[in-house]
Amino acid sequence: MDEHSSDPAKIYFSPKVSNRDRAVFEAGIALGMVIHQFMGIPIKFEEEVKLLEKVIEYAILSQPFKSEAKVSISIDIPKDDNPYRYTTLRSRNLDVTIVTSYGKTKVKARLRYIPELDYTLAYIEDIIEEE
Repeated sequence: MDEHSSDPAKIYFSPKVSNRDRAVFEAGIALGMVIHQFMGIPIKFEEEVKLLEKVIEYAILSQPFKSEAKVSISIDIPKDDNPYRYTTLRSRNLDVTIVTSYGKTKVKARLRYIPELDYTLAYIEDIIEEE
């Protein structure tokens, strides 16, 4: 019996979708969520950065079939006392690594800014299929 036969959403996916396909799909969903849910958050204090990293990790892990999440934010925080000065989170500030697991397939995916592309790229770093 397929170990994801208890996945109530499985019936909505084409039978042509393999566990590998589904693991890749789930990785893309998670990285897309990070980009579309968290961009533009105002940041004024250094301690916010570590908290926000954890919040994003927990948001990823709350989604189905996510087994690991690591978020690193690199951002310049204003150093003066101006009450109107803060920065906002942009995709180029993020380095996100996730692992999705579906069936016997694990996908390691990443989202990070690539300077030579001048683009924050979501991509697959590895696919591991257990026998």
